[in-house]
Parts: sequence; C-alpha cells; structure tokens
Amino acid sequence: KQWYQRRVRDLFVYWSNDPVPGSPFLIHVEDSLPPSSMIRTTGGRMLQTDTVHRAGDSIELDVDTQDAGDGQLAAVAIGPKGDAVPVEIIANRNRTFTLKLLTSKGGRYLVNVYFNGSHIPNSPFKVRVCNPEAIWAEGPGLMDSFVGDLGDFQVFTRDAGHGTLSVRVNGPKDKFRVDMWKGADRTVNCRYNPEVP
Repeated sequence: KQWYQRRVRDLFVYWSNDPVPGSPFLIHVEDSLPPSSMIRTTGGRMLQTDTVHRAGDSIELDVDTQDAGDGQLAAVAIGPKGDAVPVEIIANRNRTFTLKLLTSKGGRYLVNVYFNGSHIPNSPFKVRVCNPEAIWAEGPGLMDSFVGDLGDFQVFTRDAGHGTLSVRVNGPKDKFRVDMWKGADRTVNCRYNPEVP
C-alpha cells in the first residue's frame, strides 16, 4: 500500500506586505494517518498497566501490522537507570509480532515501539517492575528486644522498584505498633515499642 504521503511546502508570512524574518518557512505536510497509527496491539502482559511485574519475568506485547502496509517494526526499552534495554521481536504469521521485554531490575521501564520510525498508538508503554530480592533490612530492632525498649531498624528499598512496604509483628493486637518514616535514598526507618513480651 502506498497511500501515505509526506511533502515539504513553503509557508510565507508577511507583515504589511513585507516578509517576516525567517519567511518562507519549510513545513512538512503529511496524511493525517501515518501507517504507524494503523498498528494494533492485541494482547500481552505489557498492556496490563495496573500490574507490577516481577524482575526476571518476560513481559510480552502482541502487535498486528496487517493494516499498516509495508514497513519495519522496531522496539527499544529505557530501563530504570536510563539505560537501553533490548526488546526481542518475534515474527509470527500474517504480519503479527510478539515483543518480549526481559526485566532484570526493579523500577519503571518505558517501551518505545516504532513502525517506520514513528511511535505506534499508546507507545511508549509504561511497565512497572519490582525486585523483592533487592531489599534488605538491618538494625538492632531485628534482634531480641525487651518490653519498653525501642526496636529500631531500616529497610533499604533503593533498587527494589515499585511496591509497597509493610511491617507486621505477630502478637497481641495493638501491643506492637510499628511506626515507619522515609529516610534518605529510598530507605524506610522503622520503630516498634513492645508493650508485652
């Protein structure tokens, strides 16, 4: 299909019959629907925008290019640290493709999908990833404690990505309240004060 066109035109701007500085301007005029707008995403976990995926999981996107005509599908992801993350593109039948993003770190990924150099609809796709193995806790409050003593410890979540921290102590209700507050560099400070053994 060769229905998509793009042309360069001269745009003249005058003030009292005098051209304004920079006139004529070169403008690009193109059909209102570039081929990339005809691409459809038909499934895959990447479309689940309310899901937090786990690091190490393969996150897929199914793409249908049948209505877009001839062209090249390309994809690249930007990882949580701003680094480029490869996206595998698998050609299926009938000009459909499966894109696979393999995550290794927690954080937000932006998956840019292009057809002939233009973003397809809804690109870039936002993918949230957590990595619970990147979290650790330390401090004296993780050892033995005495009634009336404060149990202080810290939880380090810097490389964990998206998620929610919760801390619970098994014991009588309302006798082990845990307070948490943000520290520096995505550290969470925690404190409890046991009222009973």
